[in-house]
Amino acid sequence: MIEVYRSSVIAAPAQLVWALIRDFNAMPDWNAAILSSAIEDGPADRIGCRRRLAFDDGSVWVHELTQLSDAEMTIGYAIVGTPPGTKLPMRDYRAVIRLEPVIDGDQCFIVWRATLETDQEAAVRSRAQAVFQAGFDGLKRRFGASRLLKKSATDGR
Repeated sequence: MIEVYRSSVIAAPAQLVWALIRDFNAMPDWNAAILSSAIEDGPADRIGCRRRLAFDDGSVWVHELTQLSDAEMTIGYAIVGTPPGTKLPMRDYRAVIRLEPVIDGDQCFIVWRATLETDQEAAVRSRAQAVFQAGFDGLKRRFGASRLLKKSATDGR
C-alpha cells in the first residue's frame, strides 16, 4: 500500500473554500485535470453516491462518496470504477480532502491524501500528485482572484 499526500495553503477563509469542495460534483470547477463530472445515484451530498469523472488524459473514473463532514470540513471518496485498459492500474484507492482554518481566518490549510495499491508506484504517485496539485492551483486562482476583487472594492478602487 502506498500513500500520496499533498498540502497547501489557500488564501481564503476555510468556510468559503469548503462550500466548493464539499460539492462532490464540482471538481471540474476547481481542478483543471478534471474535464467533467456527472453524479450517479445522487444527490451529490449523499454518502454512497457516485460521480463519473472525465480526466484530461482521456480516462474516465468512477468515485463513490464515502464520507462528508461539514463540522470537520472533510470529504472522502473511493475509486469504484476504472477505465478498461488503464495505463495506471490501481486497487483499493481511498482519498480524503480536509480543510482547516488558519489562525488569522483569511486562509485555510488543505490536505489531500490517498492510499492505494499499484504495481506502478512511481507513475501512479506522479499522476496523483499532479492531479492534487492541479486542484490546489485551481483553488488558489479561483479564490485569489475573488479576494483581490473584494479587497479592491473595500479599498474604494
